[in-house]
Amino acid sequence: MPDIFNAPLDMRAYFESLPKSVQSAIVHSDVSADNLQQLKRLAAGYAGGIYAAEEK
Repeated sequence: MPDIFNAPLDMRAYFESLPKSVQSAIVHSDVSADNLQQLKRLAAGYAGGIYAAEEK
């Protein structure tokens, strides 16, 4: 994951709203998110889909 602290404000805010376990999984993954939608999909995968409802 690219440095989340250099990401756009909407991505940083969403990332900070995630549970710490999901944040950690994302930070330590080899996957990158280039926009908010990608970050939401990534978070949904790590959180078992509980965040997927936000995209609908």
